[in-house]
Amino acid sequence: MGRVTGKIHPACRLLLARSAPVCGICAPVMTQPLTTATKKQAQVPLKARIGFGVGDFGFLLVWQGTALFLMYFYTDVLGISPVMAGTIYMVAMIWDAVTDPVFAAMADRTRSSMGMYRPWLLYGAVPFGIAYPLAFSGPGSLPIDPVIWALATHIFLRTAYTVVSMPFNSLQARLTSDGEERSVLAGFRMVGAASGGLAVVFLTPILVQTFGEGREAQAYFISACISGALATLALLYCFYSMREPDAQPAASDSFLGDLKSIFPMFLANPPLIRVFAIIVLGSVCLGMFGKNMLYHFKYDLQRPELTVIALVLPAILLVLTVPFWVWVSKRSSKRFALAMGTLVSLTGYLLFFFNFENWLWLTFGSILITGIGSSSLAVMFWAMLPDTVEYGEVKTGVRAEAKTFGFATFAQKAATGINAVLLGALLGVVGFEANATLTGETLLGMKAIMALIPAVGAVAILLVLRGYDLDHAQHRDLVRQLEARRAEEVEG
Repeated sequence: MGRVTGKIHPACRLLLARSAPVCGICAPVMTQPLTTATKKQAQVPLKARIGFGVGDFGFLLVWQGTALFLMYFYTDVLGISPVMAGTIYMVAMIWDAVTDPVFAAMADRTRSSMGMYRPWLLYGAVPFGIAYPLAFSGPGSLPIDPVIWALATHIFLRTAYTVVSMPFNSLQARLTSDGEERSVLAGFRMVGAASGGLAVVFLTPILVQTFGEGREAQAYFISACISGALATLALLYCFYSMREPDAQPAASDSFLGDLKSIFPMFLANPPLIRVFAIIVLGSVCLGMFGKNMLYHFKYDLQRPELTVIALVLPAILLVLTVPFWVWVSKRSSKRFALAMGTLVSLTGYLLFFFNFENWLWLTFGSILITGIGSSSLAVMFWAMLPDTVEYGEVKTGVRAEAKTFGFATFAQKAATGINAVLLGALLGVVGFEANATLTGETLLGMKAIMALIPAVGAVAILLVLRGYDLDHAQHRDLVRQLEARRAEEVEG
């Protein structure tokens, strides 16, 4: 981002640092667009952009695999009831509520020759790769109840995920303070994420079909071993592909005081609250669509062999539509791009539900429409979130990337847990029984869970977006205020 230079009166520079109005001569400088030279300085090197995308490739191998297959693995492979499977997610969510703030505070206080956040990728990559296949395993001959085994491995996976994902996400705010460049970074990471999601939805169903009925457990475990190994390599490549800018001194507060500051920091940041609400709604409501895909094709359509196409299609669309959503956000705003995509998704959910004849062409057509729309959420959420870091710093005087992204990580995982608890309860309500013949009423109820809950979530996201006003111009002003403050500190 451009620095505040001598073009601004010294007195106005002090006023700017305090968020006070400046004189009529200096005010126009604040709204000047960035020069080509300044934009070039704000750009992240291509190697780091690619590394950032490769890192998210690794994360999505695990995240998407867990989101799409783990609930099914619990109910149809390990034989755990839907309600108990949902309870496993709920207990793990409570665990996240305790551990996520701790790791966020630790990451924000980390200072090393490798940077603030990169060391976490280096040391956490291997445990992360081990935790994923363990989640898709059973106790075997060990005298352990499958529920206890699933709970222990689930908590291990979520902890390992937190250790590496929170610092990784925080890197996006560390690498550049330019709002448009962050959209580009979000685009790179979404291409990587879509590629990771594409890989896991190709690999897992194909292995399950290859192994055949009765050997699903082995197929899921082998697929998870491959994905876990690739995820470890991806995070190590991400670590070696980039360098962090110099960090400001660590917080002078005690570690406990640092933890206590997290919630007040959150409340002082309205844009962060809205972004938080958006990801919760997206994960809880919109996530129902993908998580029910296996059930829909197995029990309603009775065409499980088509599941791989239904899962691959959204991942391909994400890769193809990322440049479009980045372009829309640059031409208008991130809020407009997300609202536009959410409306498209809403159309797809309604078409899917009202396809009572289960025509395949309309089923896949509605999946295509929702895939195009939901890709905007994937891109814009990660483009909007870093901008809230500068907003919070202006309001509180404290820069807290890891705490900000810690909220996002916790929001995603907590919402995933809520999604699983809700799904397990609703499947029980509509009369679902694993590997049994289901009634028409049960199938219709499952379809309503799959499509109408996401539709309600899409409407709620649109309502939340109405109050989000952190656009490119306002963010540029925030960055300039912060640079003026730092210049004042240096001169003082």
